[in-house]
Parts: sequence; structure tokens; C-alpha cells
Amino acid sequence: MPVSATNYARAVVQFNRVTPVRYFAVDIAIFCLPLVLGSGGRPLGPLAVAGLASWLFVRGAALTIDDYFDAESDAIEKPHRPIPSGRVTKRQALVVSLTMLAVGLLLAVVVGPMFLLAVGVLLAVLASDPLVFNKLGLPGISTLVTVTSVSTASVMGWLVYGGLGVELLVMFAATWVWDLSHDTVGAFLDRDGDREADIQSLGRNLSRRTVGLVVGGCTVAFAILLGTVTEGVGTVVPVALAGVVFAVTAGFAFGRVRAETVRRVVEWNVVGSYAALTGLLLANWG
Repeated sequence: MPVSATNYARAVVQFNRVTPVRYFAVDIAIFCLPLVLGSGGRPLGPLAVAGLASWLFVRGAALTIDDYFDAESDAIEKPHRPIPSGRVTKRQALVVSLTMLAVGLLLAVVVGPMFLLAVGVLLAVLASDPLVFNKLGLPGISTLVTVTSVSTASVMGWLVYGGLGVELLVMFAATWVWDLSHDTVGAFLDRDGDREADIQSLGRNLSRRTVGLVVGGCTVAFAILLGTVTEGVGTVVPVALAGVVFAVTAGFAFGRVRAETVRRVVEWNVVGSYAALTGLLLANWG
């Protein structure tokens, strides 16, 4: 069946998670704060643009291939996605993914060998899910793979200008614990669809109290790690946002707040915290 140019364009936008805007804002935030920190106050230039573009293309390729492998389950859980909705075929999605990946890899070569190595690690982590872990049927493994792949964006941002070191590990850990809380809420939200599709996911057995404890614990760890790597610069916004997360999560644990509300608050926690710190660092170094 022929696919219109409009549907094709809409599919590419959906593949790249550009909408809702908060999804895209999260990805930009977790790349840009480490980018600025890794620069150590040096002026940002074309290398920063190349690194960000490389990340966006590689990220887009990974998200598209994820839709490619999840087409059957998405037909049950998310029929609005590009492939099950008929906007594009699986073959067209594969072409889109490979094209974005090629561009992303070329830009990674321009940025440098350590950045290119980080891209390779990211792709290996992403490939391990559909090719290895999905076949094992172990609940929670896919969540851990996703959290690790998202957190690798912080490593890529750092390595545009920075080198290997403890601060890089702390930045990775901060993003990792944040995304663990985010994906835990997501797993809870997907539990009904997972049961219907007979997917052995972590969310099938999560209670509200368990989700609340995970989100609360991760929020504390996130704030501590973030304060460590930024040396306490501008803690007001991260601390205030952490307080909001705690209040909303407590309401959720006792059945008074929807899980979707918790997820959005968690998302804006990382966007607000990383954006505020990025702006302060740029202002202080400028």
C-alpha cells in the first residue's frame, strides 16, 4: 500500500519522539548538561553542534529500530505508533533507521574517537535487548537495558569535550537513577497492556507503594549525585523539584494521584534541574 509524504513525515516525527515536547526536552537535557560540564568552561563551538546532532541521529535510529522490533506488541498496546497504524511499513522504518544511523556515525567520527566509542557502546546495549534479553523472558531486564541506554547519552555529551574520570561516572549514575524512577512508573502504566500481550514485564507485579519507594529513593540519589558533580552550583531548583516529586509520589502511593502525573513530574524534574544547572554554568563561565 503506498504511503503518503504526510504520513511518512508524521511517522519520522513519531519515531524520533519529538512530540510530546517533554520527551524531546528530556533527551536534550540529559545530553547538554554533561556537554557543558565536560567543556570545563571552554567556549562551545562546532564540535558541540556535531556531537548533539550525532546523538540525535543515533537516538532517532535506535528509537525507530525499537518500533521495528516492537511492531507486533505495539499493535496491541500502542496501535497509534507509525507501523501498526499503517503510516509506514516495517521495511520503510528500517530504511529510516539505517539512514539516521549512518549520518550519526559520520558525525561521531568528526567529534572524536572516545565519542565514537560511546556510540558503539550505546548501540551494543540497544542491540542486546531485542537480540538477547527479550528471548530470555526475564522481568525487569528490558527496563535496565533502556535505563542504561538513556544514561549513555550523558556519557556522549560529556565526551564531546571531556575525558574519562570519576565525574563522568557520577554524571552517568545521576542520569541512570533518574531514568530508573521514570521507567519504573512507565512499567506500572504499561502493566495492563503487558498482561494482554503476555509480556513478562516488571510492571505486571508492581504495587503503588513499591513504585513510590523506587521513585522516592531514586529522587534522593539523583539530587545527591547531581550536587556532587556540579559542586553545589544552583541547588535551589533541583531541591525544589525533588520536593514536588516527593509530594506527588506520596499522593500516588496512597491512591490519590494518577501514575501519568507522577511520570510527568519525574520528567520535568530532570528537564528543570539539568536546564537550570546548564544555564547557571554557562552564565558563570561566560
